[in-house]
Amino acid sequence: MTLVARRLDHALHSRARKRVPTATARRRHLVILEMALAVAGCVGGYILFIDWARHFEVRICEQIILAMGVDRVSAALGDSFIVFGPGFEPVTATMTGSCSILSSVLALAALAVIVLRGRPQVLAGFLVASVFVLAANQLRLLLSLLAGRYFAVDALVFFHDWIGAVINFAYTLIGLLIMIGMTMYDAQRAEQDHTGRHTADRPEAWARPGLGHRVPLDESPKAPKVQVTAFLHRRILPRALSARLARRRERTRVDYRVGHENAARRASIVRELAGKGLGVHTATLLAVATHETDLGVLDALADAVAARQWEPVASQDVVALRLWARAWLMRSPAPAASPASPARTGRLIAVTGAGGPAGVAVIQALQAAGDEVLALDANPDGVGLRLAGHSAVLPRADQPGYEESLLAIMHEHRPLALVCTVAEEYHALAPLAGRLDELGVRTWLPDPASAETCLDKIAFATALHAAGVPHPATAWTAGTAGLVPGPWVVKPARGRGSRDVIFVDEPADLPHAFFTVPAAIVQTRLDGREFTADALVARDGRLVACVPRWRDETRGGISVRGTTFASPLVTETVAATLRAVGHSGPANVQGFVHPSGAVTIVEVNPRFSGGLPLTLAAGADVVGAYVAGILDPAAVLPSLSFQPGLQMARYFSEVFYTSDLVGAAR
Repeated sequence: MTLVARRLDHALHSRARKRVPTATARRRHLVILEMALAVAGCVGGYILFIDWARHFEVRICEQIILAMGVDRVSAALGDSFIVFGPGFEPVTATMTGSCSILSSVLALAALAVIVLRGRPQVLAGFLVASVFVLAANQLRLLLSLLAGRYFAVDALVFFHDWIGAVINFAYTLIGLLIMIGMTMYDAQRAEQDHTGRHTADRPEAWARPGLGHRVPLDESPKAPKVQVTAFLHRRILPRALSARLARRRERTRVDYRVGHENAARRASIVRELAGKGLGVHTATLLAVATHETDLGVLDALADAVAARQWEPVASQDVVALRLWARAWLMRSPAPAASPASPARTGRLIAVTGAGGPAGVAVIQALQAAGDEVLALDANPDGVGLRLAGHSAVLPRADQPGYEESLLAIMHEHRPLALVCTVAEEYHALAPLAGRLDELGVRTWLPDPASAETCLDKIAFATALHAAGVPHPATAWTAGTAGLVPGPWVVKPARGRGSRDVIFVDEPADLPHAFFTVPAAIVQTRLDGREFTADALVARDGRLVACVPRWRDETRGGISVRGTTFASPLVTETVAATLRAVGHSGPANVQGFVHPSGAVTIVEVNPRFSGGLPLTLAAGADVVGAYVAGILDPAAVLPSLSFQPGLQMARYFSEVFYTSDLVGAAR
């Protein structure tokens, strides 16, 4: 080997031994450089702008003090305050660099430029955080100056150095969290896997922090890494077991792909999924065919499958899907709708208390409007469970398991709205309003304090007395019961349906009746004609509807014969009563009209009444207006009129069912 060859070989070996910087090393060097630039920027910005920032903050604080009318505090020095204490002892409070917000703002700016610069929201987040830091520091300065002005000079020093330091740390940290919170996610983006492929079409309401965000797609995404689950399904598990597990996983995904939408949207999604190929979303389409209850959605699925008969058979699931579609399309045709049948709205509305008269009336009103109804009741023999297209039995609101059962039923059926006809359920439903809204179930519940005032007759009497609304004399202690003028009516303070109500004519019988009724109250029995007014109060407190009707005949507290009538005085008294208790939503107000014309209110039930059919027949669609207010809280509900003089007479009607349906959800 020649000398030249040996030197060339040595040079090549030396170059090969040199370490080539890795990507990690290059990234580390870039991070160090960015940190150095951030530190240099903060130091340079502080040196250049600290004097301007001190004067700027002093001028702002001076304007606030002048606007408050505080004397003996002057900012004439420009970068300091002259404060005269209670004894006119002067002190100069200098605005030092550590008192300024400049260091905090520069730190936020460095974080925004170095770490968050790739996000479009960073500028807005930085500006909001800076404004917050400025406002908080002004509050700190203002409180320090006021402490020196009104207490002592030492109080100014103590507040500024100790309490102010804590405030400084707090507002800097909060400003940082504000900027990060406004910058770190985009609510319009949906989840993706690590390759950039979409894993779900989530609704916009689900796009919240913690659900992930969509990253920009590369022109040529990298090949996915080996995944243990995929390896097990492709290489180890039998094909039949793998397919079964895949179908099970797909059924759980149906809920957020399809189940959260209304019927019309579900039908559109089904057509879209089928249009991509029966072999692409086969498990989802089979799950829809298995679990869907809306006939329109099933019709759309069958039509979409039938339109793709040209596709080759990719699997046994595709065969099963085609066989189902063929059987569905060949089923017995439904009877033609009569001319009076309402047009289907595609909405599913849940109604609680389906076994009571109010629940039955609401169910029938919704069905007459073309809505599907999910009937709910604690009694498995509730008649409303047989009248509605869908039904479920759940525990009473005061029993364990009510919340879990209700949420499970809502999760399964996904109604658009929940109408409560049992006032005693409000206390259990109010804490669930947020979770129901996450499921897409809208509610309009009265204020819990208002509902409690209506249900507690003692609190109700107190509220009406304070508001000056006519109400019978009421006592709820044995010592004051004798002070109520007779004749009397003794009833429970919390009761319904005329249960445990005793009428007393002789004073000697009053103590026995008072101690016989549990948690009793005593009221003066009223003369005159008894009435009930079905009312609907908008969310803003406006009385949308008031339909008074005479209670011509009642059985078990339910009106079986009644007549609507118009009375401005009754309407005004009902409105004043509902304002006094702060109620919004449906209510029925009961009272008496004295022969002299005076109106006296007895009680308010914060729900629809058992005599609701008469109100609906008179032309006041309070159920439709209430549902409209549930679905669109911002909607302006129109005032409802009614026909006076319409009479109602009730009769019995039978519903037949077999025992195997008891307790089952349909």
